[in-house]
Amino acid sequence: MDPRVQRIFLVEDSPIIRDSLIDALDDVGHGRRVVGTADTEDDALARIADTDPDVAIIDINLREGSGIGVLTALSRLHEAPPVRIVYTNHYNRRVHEHCSRLGATHVLSKGGDLGELLGVLAEH
Repeated sequence: MDPRVQRIFLVEDSPIIRDSLIDALDDVGHGRRVVGTADTEDDALARIADTDPDVAIIDINLREGSGIGVLTALSRLHEAPPVRIVYTNHYNRRVHEHCSRLGATHVLSKGGDLGELLGVLAEH
């Protein structure tokens, strides 16, 4: 794979949202590739370690565990993805501050424009 391609790992429990995001994000022509997905905290942590992504996009509510647990564990790892984006339906100032303290580079609302997420990815 081209080393300039941004490797993205997606932590999302909704199959509809996950598939929609994969369709939008997995675009080597724009320098992005989804290298893995998970819908539980444990699976996310195991698979992130295996796929070595540049970016992790993390939902807070998961099928088992939580995105907060994923973010907390990643903040303790030396080789965690450098860009950690929380992408949630439960966005508010308190969630934003808490996730930022845990190492989130960005905290975005799913209710916003997908262009905001794509813009953040383009920044990195």
